[in-house]
Order: sequence, then structure tokens, then C-alpha cells
Amino acid sequence: MSLEVTIDDNEKLIDKLFEDNSVFSKQKLTLSDVAIISLYYSALSNAKAIKILTDNGLTNVTDTLLRTFIEQSVYLTYIFQKNTEARAELLFFYEKMNSHTKALSIVKGLTDKELAKNMQRQIDNQIKNDPSEASSLEESTKYFRKKYDTLFPQNIPNRNKIKQHWYNAEPDYKNTSFNQLCKNLGIKDLYIGMYAPYSDNTHGVNGIANFKVKPHNDEFNMIIEMYDKKSELTMLKSELNMMFIRMASYYKIDGANSWAKTVYTKIYCNVLLQRNYRVQQLLKKKGIS
Repeated sequence: MSLEVTIDDNEKLIDKLFEDNSVFSKQKLTLSDVAIISLYYSALSNAKAIKILTDNGLTNVTDTLLRTFIEQSVYLTYIFQKNTEARAELLFFYEKMNSHTKALSIVKGLTDKELAKNMQRQIDNQIKNDPSEASSLEESTKYFRKKYDTLFPQNIPNRNKIKQHWYNAEPDYKNTSFNQLCKNLGIKDLYIGMYAPYSDNTHGVNGIANFKVKPHNDEFNMIIEMYDKKSELTMLKSELNMMFIRMASYYKIDGANSWAKTVYTKIYCNVLLQRNYRVQQLLKKKGIS
């Protein structure tokens, strides 16, 4: 099963959720649903972009996208692990709080006060048209900060530090960093082997890694030597397969004779060939073995 087919199956899954007589024709879209589907859709968009860039030989610019994709995949793994609705709602309010806080910071930080005034007016008008009680950017920023704050107990020590990460809102508060989150989810190797190296390119410090100096007679020649992306695309497909299984399972569209069940079988045949243990374990829980 190709990466293109895997991406296509994941996109079809989103369509299935909104079909007549399916999930959201029978139930209201909640804030947690918005967070989950938005995160899932964004991960798929990154996967498609990586595929297009790789197909066109632009592999030196995919690292940042791959880093973002891994983050999104880990977040979905964490959300679907347990307490799914609560965790997804935390993500929703965290993202809302951050986006409004950053917008407010930009408007207040602009030295061109006329430009800042015009931006503020446009944003305020947009907020007024939203179905909320806020009438300005400042009000909506306060609103989302307060909503996010209420999702954390008031009597915990180091509360402000704990709140820095939305994925740290659990009774033991052990997910103090993304690295620690990966360790606690049992996917430390994914962090060390894939995520950490991609971070270098995100911060713009590993561009020279694509250049090698090779001696030729009495001279040294600088050449571009791109590394193989095959293993990265295999990882991409594996993570997409797990996203598909978790999404279909959570929204209960994987009944005995369902389209999702046929995709499970496709994935199982593929992972047997590749000996992908993580996906095999997930499929066993769904009765595919």
C-alpha cells in the first residue's frame, strides 16, 4: 500500500464522519471534536506536502514539516490514550489562548500605530461577528486564558509551570516537556531518532549537513549529497496508519462490514510485510490478526 493510498484513505475517513447517517449527522460537533479533527486534518496536510516535495526531489526542505507531523501524531496518540474528550478540550483552549495572545502581542508591539489601530479594528470586527460574549481582541484573549486556567486544579504546586504544556494536565503532571511526553507514551525512540534531528533544521542550523567535502587528487571538492528519505516516508505511512485506526475506532465507524474494516485489513497485510510491531499491536486490539 503506497503512501499516496494511505493519505487518500485518511482523507476519506474525514468525509465519512460527515456523511448522511454517519457520526455528525447524529450528534453535535463538540469542542473536543473540533480539536481532534483539526489536528488530524493538519497532520494529513503536512503528509501530503511532504509527499509532493519528496516526489519533486525537494527533500532538503521537508525536515521542518516532518517535525511538525511527528508532534501532531504524538499529540493524537496522547489524546486517544485515555480521557480523550478532556485532553482534546485542553488542546482546543490552549490553541485558542495562544493564537489570541500572540495576535494581541503583535498589535501592541507594532511601532506603526496607525497600522496597529487598523489591525485591531479588523480583528475586533471579526470577533464581534463570532458567536461569543467577547467584543474585542483583549476580551477574547482574557476569556480563553480564563477557560484554559479553569481546566487545571487551583491547589497544585508549581501551577503556572505545569500550565505551560496542555498535555501536562494529568493527576501525576509528569509530561513536563515534549521529550518527557514521548517517554511516557513509550515512543522515546521516535523522539531520539526522528524528532530531535529534525529540530536542528527547524532552527536553521543543519543546512550544511547536505554538503560534503571530498578529496579529489590534490583538491577538496564541495558537493551536495542528499540523504535517503525512504525510512522517513515509511515512518510517515506508519504514523498515518495508526492515526486512521485510532480515529475510526474512537468515532465507531469500524463495524464488521464497514469501509474502515476493509482498510484495517489492507493495513494489516502491509504491516506484516514491513514487520511494523506498533501498528500490529493496535490492529490486534481491533480483532485483526
